[in-house]
Amino acid sequence: MVRYIIRLDDACPTMNRSNWNRVFRVLDRYSIKPIVAVIPNNRDKKMIIDEYDSCFWDKVKAWQESGYSIALHGYTHIYTSKSRGIVPMNTQSEFAGVDIEIQRDKIQKGCAIFKKENIKFNIWVAPAHSFDDNTLKVLKEETSVNIVSDGVSFYPYSAKGFFWIPQQIWRFKEKRSGIWTICMHPNTMSELKFKEFEKFIEKNSDKFIGDINQIHQEYKYRKKSLIDICYSLYFFRKRHHYQNKKR
Repeated sequence: MVRYIIRLDDACPTMNRSNWNRVFRVLDRYSIKPIVAVIPNNRDKKMIIDEYDSCFWDKVKAWQESGYSIALHGYTHIYTSKSRGIVPMNTQSEFAGVDIEIQRDKIQKGCAIFKKENIKFNIWVAPAHSFDDNTLKVLKEETSVNIVSDGVSFYPYSAKGFFWIPQQIWRFKEKRSGIWTICMHPNTMSELKFKEFEKFIEKNSDKFIGDINQIHQEYKYRKKSLIDICYSLYFFRKRHHYQNKKR
């Protein structure tokens, strides 16, 4: 059996509100509850698309109340390192390779913003998928995070003191088995991407996971299997080959 999770990255007060609202309308139509990765203090100019929304945090609270899972998505979304980190997806990072005390300061400040706005969360989503063991150490010491939305495997697993929900695809592609997190970036979605998204949701709406906590209970004792490890090695070898080819 196959199941899917939708993850929406880069929510912030200056996000592309038209695109985000369009995504939410489709998901709400089919009662699909996504993970929403919220940047606490965005300083990334690429995320400044609309004017600042003074009601943004009220909207985040409304998402949470409707059953969406809110995730801490870094702090400023500014990359200061070229380290790949634990999940070797990209060569840019806000956290991987950065001094642990700088990481601690960022995470403390991000949590403080969430606390001020009364946003509860237990999921970590790293900008550019890049973070290291020090990031996990700080998350363990400073936050209530126990779930990491990242990594590559066929099913969720526990490792390094956290529950990992893999995030393996960015396209709306049907799978035969496993649990697949589809990462979407509403800020930059094209009309073609919207059509692919709407078609996929309409066809597969019954295969989406409605409660992240349910998955946690189901797989919290699972460890990565040999098949997961082999798939992960294949995935990153293929990705690095593609990245090198583009240079």
